[in-house]
Amino acid sequence: MQNVSENAADAVEMPEQHPRLVSQIFRDYRNNFGLFWQVMFPLIIVNFLLYIGIFLFFKLVSPEGQWTVSTASGIAGMQDAVHTPPPESVEPASVTWGMSLGPSGVHISLLWLAMCPLALAMVQRHKGINLTFKTVWQQTLRKTAPILGAAFLIGMFASGVPLIAGFLISETLAPAYSSALFSVFMAITVVWFVFTIYFVVKWSLYNQGIILDDLSVIAALRRSSELVRGVWWALLRLYLLLVWASTALTSLLLSLTVVLLSFAVPELVPMREVLQPMHLLGLLFFGYGEMTLTTAPSFWIIGAIVGVHTLIHAILAPIWAILTTYLYVLQRTAENEQQVSA
Repeated sequence: MQNVSENAADAVEMPEQHPRLVSQIFRDYRNNFGLFWQVMFPLIIVNFLLYIGIFLFFKLVSPEGQWTVSTASGIAGMQDAVHTPPPESVEPASVTWGMSLGPSGVHISLLWLAMCPLALAMVQRHKGINLTFKTVWQQTLRKTAPILGAAFLIGMFASGVPLIAGFLISETLAPAYSSALFSVFMAITVVWFVFTIYFVVKWSLYNQGIILDDLSVIAALRRSSELVRGVWWALLRLYLLLVWASTALTSLLLSLTVVLLSFAVPELVPMREVLQPMHLLGLLFFGYGEMTLTTAPSFWIIGAIVGVHTLIHAILAPIWAILTTYLYVLQRTAENEQQVSA
């Protein structure tokens, strides 16, 4: 595939110079709604069945294990209840509150898998080529090796250093220095987290390089770094704004889901009682409520929460894909114009 992004869309300026970018994104979402959801459908089904399978397996191997319901991350099984107190000593379920920033595992998996086919579908539609669901996935699957390779490299980069540092510290120094070791490990983790954020933004357009310009993994990462140079801070602000909106929307919709379920599931009533207006306002600023169930939830409760959580992030994934594709095309257009003028 050769330079299919060149005529993908009318050139747009950077967000702070072009306030209509948001309306353009949602207009593209609306115009390509049907194709986007056809592309997302198999990912939604696979993601839903995968999480249902994991939770049912946990419920099978640890029927007395504890479960948490959160307005930030949906539902999760906790460790085996070997040390769980007997039922008569279990305290009534209560809700705890915390702060959460960033996408969940559900969001990351859907976003990563959907980015390339969604970008391809949007660009081809802008060129006047009406791709079918089958064609989009056929062209995407041809790029499976570089897509998986890039994700593996970024994952190793993000998690490798903290894991290696933690292992070396825990295995080479005496237990008497445990508090100092923990401080050193946390310092390394924080510093590496900052580096990771820097490179995640630099490499945030690599999917478009692979799927639109037929680049290799290293070439796509290098190309993304070149295009992001000079606009890194602008992209970071834009990404943080979208992360905030995604986090708040997820918390609000999951809260509404839990509240509705609580009318049929008495175990969830404590969550409904504490979701008062002030707490609902806190959900807009990365707050979340979480409660631990004293009994394993039924299958339909797990399915309802997992289903809503999956659909929320399926709705958000195309927005990320459209935004990063616009930015890729924008920066390519600006670079080409500079080369022509020179």
